[in-house]
Amino acid sequence: SSAITPKILGKSWGAGALKILDFEIATGQRFTNNLHVLVQVSVDYHPLYGLSVNLLDIDSNFMLGILEQQRNATLARLVKENDFIRKEGELYSTLNSRLKLPAVIQRVAVISSSSSAGNEDFRHTMQHNDFGYVFRIDDYHTVVQGDNNAKLFLNKLIEVYNTGIPYDAIVITRGGGSQSDFLIFDNYNIGRAVAKFPIPIITGIGHQKNVSITDLMAHTHTKTPTKAAEFIITHNRRFKQHILSLQRTLAMKSQQLFLGYYKELSGLKSMVSHNARELTAAQKEELVLQKQHISQASRNLLAKERQNLLLS
Repeated sequence: SSAITPKILGKSWGAGALKILDFEIATGQRFTNNLHVLVQVSVDYHPLYGLSVNLLDIDSNFMLGILEQQRNATLARLVKENDFIRKEGELYSTLNSRLKLPAVIQRVAVISSSSSAGNEDFRHTMQHNDFGYVFRIDDYHTVVQGDNNAKLFLNKLIEVYNTGIPYDAIVITRGGGSQSDFLIFDNYNIGRAVAKFPIPIITGIGHQKNVSITDLMAHTHTKTPTKAAEFIITHNRRFKQHILSLQRTLAMKSQQLFLGYYKELSGLKSMVSHNARELTAAQKEELVLQKQHISQASRNLLAKERQNLLLS
C-alpha cells in the first residue's frame, strides 16, 4: 500500500555535506526528491533516537549513467520505429533536418516558457540586430522542463502547426538549468514530433554540457537562445551578401559587355566612314569622267551640226 511501514533518519554532516555539493556540481542536478542515486552510508544506532544513516559518499556517475542509458535507448527506438529518422555516423538525419531553410527567415514561432530569460535574450538579439532586419516573432508559451510535462510541450508544437501560419522557422528556447530539467527534451514523443515536423526547427535550449535528443532531431542545433538568434541573423545576412555579390557581378559583366559592344561599334563606325569616303571618291571620279565625256560629246555634236548648216 501507500502507507509508510518503516522510517529511518538520513543525515549528512561535514564531509557528507561536501559530497552533496560535489554531486550537484558534477551532474548539474540538485540533490532533492525523486532521484535515483547510488550512495554510501554508515548505519548508526542511538538508544533514544533509534536507527539512522549517515551519508558518506555519492556516486555521480551512477545517475549520469542511468540518464545516458535511457537517452541511448530512446535514440535507438526512434531510428528503429520511424523510417524518416536515419543515423548517419554520429549524427541523425531526419525529415526536419533535410528541409531547406527559406532564403530569408522573417516569420518565426518561438516555443518557450512565459518567464524565460532565454526568450527575452532571443527577442532582444533579433530586434536589435546591427543590420536593421525586421522579424515577426510569435510566442507560444508552455512548460519547458520536466519529463512529466512532455504532453504540454507536444500540444504546443501541434498548436503551432494547426494555426496554418506559414512560419519560416520554429525556435525552441530555454534558459539554463540542471540536467534533470532538460529531460523533457530527451522525451521520445517530442523527439519524434520534432523529427517529422514540416517546418524547420532551430533549438537554443541553453544546455552547454550535452546535446539533447530534440537537438539531434531538429533542423539546426545551437547552444543558447542568443546563438539561435545570431544563427537566423547570419543566415539572412548571408542571403543579402549573396544578392550584393550578384549585383556587383551584374554591374561588372554589364560594363564588360558594354565595352565589348562599344569597341565593336567603334570599329563598324570606322569601317563605314572609310568605305563611305572610298565610295564617295570613286563616285566623284566617275562623275568627273562622265562630265568630260558629256562635254566632249556635246562639242562634237555642235560641230557636226554647224558643218551641216554651212553645207546646206
